[in-house]
Amino acid sequence: MTIQFRPRLLAVALGALLPLGCGAGGSPGTPGGGGSGGSTMGTAGTTGTAGTTGTGGTTGTGGTTGTGGTTGSGGSTTGNGGAAAGAGGATGAAGRGGGGGTTGAAGRGGTTGTAGTTGTAGRGGSGGSTGTAGSTGAAGAGAGDAYVSGVTVTVHPQTATILNVNWTQAMAAEQTWLEFSFTGSTVMKSRAKAGATGAHRDVVLGVPASTAVTVRIVSRQGGVEYKTRDYTGTTGALPTGMPRPTLLAYNAALASPDRYMFGSVEDSSGGCTTRNCFFDGQFWVYIMDRQARIVWYYADASSNAATGFQRIARDGEYIWIDKTRMGTRGVVKMTLDRQYMQTIALPIGDAIDVTTDGALLYDSNNELREMNKAGTSRTIWSCRTAFGASYNCYTNTVNWNPADDTVLMSFPEPNTVVQINRQTGAIVATYGDRAGSYAFSPSTWSLEWQHFPNISATGTLMVSSHLPMFPEGSAAGPMQHAFIEFDIDRTGMRLVERWSYSLGTEWPLSRGMVIKLPNGNYLGNYGTGGAIREITPDKQTVFHIKFDVATGSDYANKMVGHNVLIDDLYALNGGGPQ
Repeated sequence: MTIQFRPRLLAVALGALLPLGCGAGGSPGTPGGGGSGGSTMGTAGTTGTAGTTGTGGTTGTGGTTGTGGTTGSGGSTTGNGGAAAGAGGATGAAGRGGGGGTTGAAGRGGTTGTAGTTGTAGRGGSGGSTGTAGSTGAAGAGAGDAYVSGVTVTVHPQTATILNVNWTQAMAAEQTWLEFSFTGSTVMKSRAKAGATGAHRDVVLGVPASTAVTVRIVSRQGGVEYKTRDYTGTTGALPTGMPRPTLLAYNAALASPDRYMFGSVEDSSGGCTTRNCFFDGQFWVYIMDRQARIVWYYADASSNAATGFQRIARDGEYIWIDKTRMGTRGVVKMTLDRQYMQTIALPIGDAIDVTTDGALLYDSNNELREMNKAGTSRTIWSCRTAFGASYNCYTNTVNWNPADDTVLMSFPEPNTVVQINRQTGAIVATYGDRAGSYAFSPSTWSLEWQHFPNISATGTLMVSSHLPMFPEGSAAGPMQHAFIEFDIDRTGMRLVERWSYSLGTEWPLSRGMVIKLPNGNYLGNYGTGGAIREITPDKQTVFHIKFDVATGSDYANKMVGHNVLIDDLYALNGGGPQ
């Protein structure tokens, strides 16, 4: 209940009966020396006598524990949680002998606060300050059981690291979500959804394999979170044959704050420094946490295709998975829980990328092609037409730059990168050995068997490349490869070295990549070397992963594909294209 007062009438009535004002709850009135003239709102009189009756504070809703009001402060409003604590009442001027504050009404889930003790008079004192609002209250443990029924927690049938949670929402709520945790974790949450009555389903994401999980369903109504009792479930084991990563280093203070890494790996035979040890095993797409624990995976043995350029969608909350080079080719578009899943057959050569308007960019038959959101395909650019029949047009990269709507393609055999206008198909620039390409500064740089050129958010060219003195065919060895960042001087047609890293002991026979992270760090991998590093600008390795092969050459391990970091797995599980 909310009690409202009519200030002028109440002041007249109580002024005739009592010598005490009815000060609002808050901090004690401070004495005034010869206060100012009284107003009709209870300010002190000119001679320091109490003003007419102060208006009472509006009724505070329950929330976090209020302080008991001595000297005219409001009553405590202790509740087991409840709605956000109400703000303090309107500031009443302290009269001589201010009365106690009015009783605060309890919030949802809280008990009614008791009124404060009568305050001592303040001669012309000023009124108490307004109370601040409390945080959102939570009802007691198990208070949410009335909202739900029929709760089940089961392992996802295709991805054992996902738990399916099903229930019936027996009583409507504004929102519902899952709250869950496991040993060593913080409390994690799923996305909030509408809490209409009826059948509900949600998923637990981000948990390692074979891990016990505590789950609660939260229903929010009237600003109060009602949580069920604890339910438990255990994620399943990883599939046999899936490569396991090894954590070599992690420095949380210097690494990017993102909690997960999205990538792919082949179950390569490895161990030898020729192509005979690669493209011979099952490819897996994975998400791992910063402890190198796999929390999500996907594989399709029936397609027998390669995967290395899986992408996070830019037009919705889902992912793209490429199927290239061999077997049944095309792409899969899916959410992590497979509630949305679409397979599209396409003759993809080696690489893909996606755009904000939902288009797919890919290489096929020595061409750069685009399939738009409606499924219509077109050729943007032809290597054969541009460079002639004798040019080696095999490309190992397709990367879209949203800043200027251009596409970068990498031709590793002729050591050349081409930047192409997506709309017109015109060549914007070439970098590397091809005649007319941008010059390097310093001039000792060159591209050698490069991979994954891309334009960073700051406009620099990023590329993974063998060092100039170690072209394709060179014997494997440490510190023969570099992750490089160049400033692009468009006016002078130069690539000016900004940063490079060549300290790694790993060596890629093929593949490899580097991207610049939002915090200024770099994320790079060594392809067939099986190693992934996050590196600071001052060249410290702050996250280091290896998919190892125990026998043979340590330069040849499980081949890794493109990697990105992500913090919110539910951003990959929000449905299909928007």
